[in-house]
Amino acid sequence: MTPRSVARDPVDAIVALNRGRDPALLARKFEAMAADRFAFLRGSAGLAHAQLDLAALPPSPVAWVCGDLHLNNFGCFRGLNRLVYFDLNDFDEAARLPVAIDLLRLLGSILTAAPGIGLIREEAEALASDALIRYAEAMARAKAFWLEPETARGPIRLLLEQVSTRRRRDLLERRTEVRRGRRVIVIDGQRTLPLPPDGALRDQLADALRSLSHLYESPEYFLPRDFARRVAGMGSLGLPRYVALVRGRADPDRNALIDFKLAAPSSASAALPGLPQVTWVDEAQRVVTVQDICQAACPAYLTAMSIGGRPFIVRELQPVEDRIALDRLARQPKRLADTLGSVTEVAAYAQLRGAGRMGSASPDAMIEFGFELMSHPRPWLDAACEVDSKNATAHRAFRAAWRRRDPRLIGLSKVDARSTR
Repeated sequence: MTPRSVARDPVDAIVALNRGRDPALLARKFEAMAADRFAFLRGSAGLAHAQLDLAALPPSPVAWVCGDLHLNNFGCFRGLNRLVYFDLNDFDEAARLPVAIDLLRLLGSILTAAPGIGLIREEAEALASDALIRYAEAMARAKAFWLEPETARGPIRLLLEQVSTRRRRDLLERRTEVRRGRRVIVIDGQRTLPLPPDGALRDQLADALRSLSHLYESPEYFLPRDFARRVAGMGSLGLPRYVALVRGRADPDRNALIDFKLAAPSSASAALPGLPQVTWVDEAQRVVTVQDICQAACPAYLTAMSIGGRPFIVRELQPVEDRIALDRLARQPKRLADTLGSVTEVAAYAQLRGAGRMGSASPDAMIEFGFELMSHPRPWLDAACEVDSKNATAHRAFRAAWRRRDPRLIGLSKVDARSTR
């Protein structure tokens, strides 16, 4: 039996998803979500899952999914082997669910993002249709490739080549500065904020770095140099997140940055309670395990850790700039279509890697689904259009609530009720 999601008022859903987060950062998040429909999609994954009627669609295999697959959830990163890969890069919502969850959110995000990069509706739907077929063909082949400079093409290959030649010092120079021979994190109020002054959190993060040094047998690499709160992402904005500057290979010009992000429960699995999930040690273990299953290679130092009794995802900090600039491809339709096709192939590869693992559907089931998609794509394209339509409706309701200073939203965010527009 196909599970049904339970729809709810969009503002109530967003309040429930964000309760307990940092009020000042929620004000930033809500302002960004109100201002842009694609930002709203990125910040409201749980709502989108609750609105998705899987029962109205043909069945799809249950597999390990990212849970929040959209166009901004792909990018370049360095693995522990220091090679550069292009892949999915956020598994916060990961769960064992029908692959339709990821497929429709990704196709819907193409339609949602299209106006912002200057595409008309007909162009967007044609791109989504082409991307769906590329996904289906990759599924039917049932061979999980990966993208690196030698195997990618077009804009993705160019991005990989650019990232491959970038030095770690380039990132350090943007995020840090040297004072009296010692490198420190720049606190700019936008991407970074200071830690609480009492020192307790600093001690907990230092303990975590000591644990990493033992785990990776690198006693000097993780020696702490500085710490800060980190402001990044959209869906996770408002959750505790930190960055550590560590010794790396040498002070001060070969230091490294380590990202710590609190792992919250998956809103994707919460929206579909009829599907049983694995019992994990904690939420960070869920995220890291599924990421390890689905990626060809994981970001450097990807680890699940308990910090102050809470589950954190730890990894080397990656520049957010290492993503495809789709707006630059809007007037190059063939290159844009090829790029989006590659993105959907990468999504299929990730799902194929998990086939037959820990209760996931078999490779044969994935192959059959791929051929079914190629034969009957129309229901899925219609469903992607509905995802976009529901997102637009929910965005209008949220924007109106934010602008009229709805107490449900103002009560969560550190903002003067008179200051929103």
